[in-house]
Amino acid sequence: MRRVTLHSRRCLGFWIILSAISSVISGCSRAHSQAATTPKPPPIEFVQQWGIRGSHPGQFENPVGPALDPVGRVYFADRATSFVQKFEAAGIPLLCFEHPAARTANAIAVDSGGAIYVANSRMGMIQLFFPEGDPLRALRIAPQRNYEGPFIFSIDTDGRIYVPDPAGGRVQVFNSRGLLLRIWRILPDASERAAHPFAAVADNDRAVYVGDAAAGRILKFTRDGVQSAGFKPPDSGDVSHLLGLAAAAKHVFALRGFPVRLEVWSEDGRRELIDTLGDRLSAVESAAYLAADAAGNLIVLDPEARRILRFRAHLDLP
Repeated sequence: MRRVTLHSRRCLGFWIILSAISSVISGCSRAHSQAATTPKPPPIEFVQQWGIRGSHPGQFENPVGPALDPVGRVYFADRATSFVQKFEAAGIPLLCFEHPAARTANAIAVDSGGAIYVANSRMGMIQLFFPEGDPLRALRIAPQRNYEGPFIFSIDTDGRIYVPDPAGGRVQVFNSRGLLLRIWRILPDASERAAHPFAAVADNDRAVYVGDAAAGRILKFTRDGVQSAGFKPPDSGDVSHLLGLAAAAKHVFALRGFPVRLEVWSEDGRRELIDTLGDRLSAVESAAYLAADAAGNLIVLDPEARRILRFRAHLDLP
């Protein structure tokens, strides 16, 4: 009797072990099946939109921006309220302070340490703030009294500031204390049309991309000011306006319109895709602005609707 009981126990143990192994195999099979059937996200994936019109902290009335810091926080100035504001990428307010520089702002940038730069290109001034909003210093840049259009400047990881001069056909490079280091003259295009650089965007790989509003082209420079490439749409008949420019995650992102669409370029000048962003931007011919970061976040400001559209770039997926 004892021998039968021992045999029964051994059989029971065997079946328990076999059942457990079967469950593991089945679970692995299901996981593999789910992984195999999970759809690949689109190259430009819409994540969310946020933003409320209003004159209180956390709201927008006449926003300027966006700028993105290295950890994905988003910055705006507001000309109607004189606010400078910082948000999480998902729209959670983090900081709001008031300063007269915001009322005349037409661009905002942030450096790798979190310092905030608010530009008034018409008057030729950039106001710097400590990360928590205390004023630091003001820099003088070339004034743009007769220029109307987007204006985008940037700061590289070494603290150098790249500022376009559309009226002068050049880019000014300053150190972190506002000392002018050098000037890059932007040559005319192949048809001898004078350049009007409106954007100077530094990436994390020691390149600077310049957007030319006159010719709709993008020029790539080294940080020493040597032009190394030129990007222009392969369809030479495309005369749409270049509205915005950003560089991150080894890609260059450009907004062109109208209607507004996103172009994605490789670092060596190949246009990889065109995306309409789901036609989510306002239909009117107003400006649209964007910023990008190394994590693949794309933040687009639709100033007409006072809203922010957040996308995720999946450009290197097989």
